[in-house]
Amino acid sequence: MHTDIDFRLPRTVTPRHYDIRMEPDLEQLCFKGFEIVKLDVHQDINMIVLNSLDLNIHSAELVHPDSGRHIAVDISYDPGAEQATLGMKETAFAGVWELRAEFSGELNDHLHGFYRSTYIDEEGREKVLATTQFESTHARRAFPCWDEPDLKATFGVTLVVDEGLTAISNQPEKFRRVLDDGRIEVIFEETMIMSTYLLAFIVGDLEATDPIDVSGVPLRIIHTPGKANLTAFPIEVAIHGLKYFSDYYGIPYPGEKLDMIAIPDFAWGAMENLGAITYRESDLLIDLDQATHAEIERVAAVISHELAHMWFGDLVTMRWWNGIWLNEAFATFMEIKCIDRFRPEWESWLYFGSGRNAAMEIDALGSTRPIEIPVAAPAEAEAMFDVLTYEKGSAVLRMLEQYLGENVFREGIRSYLSEHAYSNTVTDDLWNALERASEIPVSDIMKSWIYQGGLPALHVSSVSDGYLLEQDQFQYIGDASGTWKIPVLYRTSEGGGGVLLESKTQLNGGEDLVLNAGGHGYYRVCYNDELLQKAIGSIDGLMPSERYALVKDVWAGVLSGQTTVREFFDLAISLRYDSNPVVWNALLPAVNEIRHVASLKDRYAFASFILDLVSPAVEQLGWHASISESDLVRKWRGDMLRAIGVMGGATEMITEARGILRRAVSEVEEIDADVQSAALTIVAANGSMEDFAGLIKDFYIAENPQTKNRYRRAMTAVPEAEAASITLDMVLDGAIRRQDAAGTVALLLGHRDTGAGTWTRLKDNWGRLIDALGPSSTRRILDFVYFRSEPDIAIDIKDWLQDHPLSTSGRHVTQQLERLDVRVSLRTRVEAELESTLASLD
Repeated sequence: MHTDIDFRLPRTVTPRHYDIRMEPDLEQLCFKGFEIVKLDVHQDINMIVLNSLDLNIHSAELVHPDSGRHIAVDISYDPGAEQATLGMKETAFAGVWELRAEFSGELNDHLHGFYRSTYIDEEGREKVLATTQFESTHARRAFPCWDEPDLKATFGVTLVVDEGLTAISNQPEKFRRVLDDGRIEVIFEETMIMSTYLLAFIVGDLEATDPIDVSGVPLRIIHTPGKANLTAFPIEVAIHGLKYFSDYYGIPYPGEKLDMIAIPDFAWGAMENLGAITYRESDLLIDLDQATHAEIERVAAVISHELAHMWFGDLVTMRWWNGIWLNEAFATFMEIKCIDRFRPEWESWLYFGSGRNAAMEIDALGSTRPIEIPVAAPAEAEAMFDVLTYEKGSAVLRMLEQYLGENVFREGIRSYLSEHAYSNTVTDDLWNALERASEIPVSDIMKSWIYQGGLPALHVSSVSDGYLLEQDQFQYIGDASGTWKIPVLYRTSEGGGGVLLESKTQLNGGEDLVLNAGGHGYYRVCYNDELLQKAIGSIDGLMPSERYALVKDVWAGVLSGQTTVREFFDLAISLRYDSNPVVWNALLPAVNEIRHVASLKDRYAFASFILDLVSPAVEQLGWHASISESDLVRKWRGDMLRAIGVMGGATEMITEARGILRRAVSEVEEIDADVQSAALTIVAANGSMEDFAGLIKDFYIAENPQTKNRYRRAMTAVPEAEAASITLDMVLDGAIRRQDAAGTVALLLGHRDTGAGTWTRLKDNWGRLIDALGPSSTRRILDFVYFRSEPDIAIDIKDWLQDHPLSTSGRHVTQQLERLDVRVSLRTRVEAELESTLASLD
């Protein structure tokens, strides 16, 4: 990709310090700026190459600060390389120089660079704010710079804003003054040395909570007016996180203050700008009285993830984008450790299995990639932000931690951060620190996990005096020959232990073998028929995390064609009285996949199977929460009610769900948020156009960000073609925010009944669709494309995307289309097996 373009900057000149003055105009939707960049010129030069994109550089010159010598330059642009070249009229000799430049640009609506976000105030007026999203390579859209992560510098920021507006950057405000034209000039303290992608500017009519001192760090939440009531819980999470990470890492928080800012339009979940973390509103602001457990946990996870970045990413930064996993995998891993300490009753490590399995789903494809691969172009850097970087990276870290021991692992992490503070690293730097702490050849073990794509399968069979373990590569379609050094934890009736499996090994003695003890391994366990039935027969002796892993392993076998649907049903039936929510978290999505591919003639019988499967839990839980219940039981109730009302289609449950919603709206009864959410989904999934009209109305008037999201998702669940068409029009017309557009389209495309029609409408409106989505999230429309496994539609989708490639998608499109192929094959097998399988269960 882009092999004819050199995207890397020459190292003849490197930045030391930026003084940046930005003047955003929220009425004209533009900005102008001026910068003085102190440079180290390492050899005599006649030109400077730096990053600039979508900017007009009006003037530039090189100035020697001691002699006062000025060198004029000619400016030329290379948009393809995202660079500008400053051709100098004279030679600049090696030494320290200053680049002075004036520039301007648009406050764009693409959710990257220096961009605009809008909201409606309490009087119904549209208000504009300006904010930034510079990761991965978008600082160059705001100011000319050396926009590579290892070209760290310090930054002095000045923002010139209209009176009454709030101005925020990474550091505390140093002083301000009123200019002759009435605007306010706000000067901020100098930052620590850091990468360009961590710089932030936010300007708008915003409110802030009173600062709270957390071990000497002032903490605030900043939001659009009228949302102060949604800040109590995020403040609690942030206080805990700051203290936890400072203690775990053994290093104080590296910033001087911490502002967490809720942005109405935001492409991803949040961004770890040092001292000025920006968030999507629904991932920061929350009302505990109206939120489901999943929504509460999501806010806690995103906040903890971003705080973890203050050390992993901000203090110590990967040298180049091929190593982005050093930032994101660690933040994902550390967010769970932080939440587990914050709310141990949430059992977060159990639910961590969901993310691990999402990565394993992609890693079982021929189109997977290693965690770390070469990166050249900005689009390739953008594509690295995927499930393999985040979820696989964090999963192999968890596996390694369990193998080394948590205290040893922590010692290695502390050493890594201390040694490389304020600098940049490569993967080997991490392994070296862990090797010193553990005296184990970590680098040798982990090479196959980081530099090789795919995942291993452990095959177990009985031998005369124990069990034989062998490995090969697990893949849904085709064959591959990867091998790994696998830290395998196991347990038998005679005890447990660990082994580093390289090709094959024998475990001696013991009954009731449990492989992947604890459920933390990143591999599939493939039991032969005899041992699988034995595992199902002794399932009550497994830990919840091990039951979760068993369900996912067996379902992966179904997807690959190595395990029958009947064997999966046997496992599901053995779990129908299981009372651990995380086990159902593994089971229900798999059951739903079978529901999606079941033929029309099998749907009634399959719905009866679902009713039989989930009824014991629903009867136990009922519709009403009690004060003494745990958060997980509340979540479990919501999940089971959804299952019986949506997948089972139980008439009495649909009627009760409608009553629940009526009572919740009229406030005659206080309804648990998880029950309300389940009732909303049930009504929508069995709804009419009249129901849909009510959902649209509630979507527009909802003020709580989580509630608004619930109504938006519910709109996509209504099984009426007209409802799907109207929802898609809301995406195309901008009624659904750009940040939510791709996710909404993905849900529409994945709908069992209306998704095929949505695909036709997408093709008819392809140009408008791409314009409505924006470049950073377009690929997400394919997140549920695997549900379109009707063979003729699957072929059409693949042909269309061949001729209409999606930008910045990396391997995502190829991977999603391969997932589609897996489900086409699944549909064929299910259609052949399901009727007889269901009949045999009676």
